[in-house]
Amino acid sequence: MITKEPPAEIEHGLTLAERRAYMKLPLVERRRQLAVQAEMMAKYYESQTETMERERWQGGDIVES
Repeated sequence: MITKEPPAEIEHGLTLAERRAYMKLPLVERRRQLAVQAEMMAKYYESQTETMERERWQGGDIVES
């Protein structure tokens, strides 16, 4: 069963000033920060028991009768 839980806990929302400061960072630094965030989210979603359970019953060979 799919639950309606928030996708991840966010420490706090960014203010407009924080967003503007982020956009002023060099491209290399922005990409580095996004890579770190992507890794954290990948770990979060891969650890979900619901996803693992769904893959277990949906995975495998397709058998037509």
